[in-house]
Amino acid sequence: MFDLRNVVISVPLPALREAPSVSQIDGEWRYDSRNSILEWSVLLIDNSNRSGSLEFVVPQVDASAFFPISVRFMATDTFSDLKVMNIIPVKGGNPPKYAQRTQLLTENYQVV
Repeated sequence: MFDLRNVVISVPLPALREAPSVSQIDGEWRYDSRNSILEWSVLLIDNSNRSGSLEFVVPQVDASAFFPISVRFMATDTFSDLKVMNIIPVKGGNPPKYAQRTQLLTENYQVV
């Protein structure tokens, strides 16, 4: 529907002594050993880049250890495409100059 920027997919992992072995990734990765989370970062997801993959190896655990997966991203468009067309002063007079910046941010998006 729109371009997603600075996408970070956080996968919880079981407690590990070392970082997981990442064998294939579209994007970048970082292991947060303090919280035992694998962070997969993709700068841009758009029409030309709609899918990606991450393969990693950890010791055998129950599949539920990898959930919930959290996703953070931002976009310069919104679902409603709402825009400010002009500003009308309450007491009359010339409309003030203004600028507009549209941004969609995730507060909480999880795959459970």
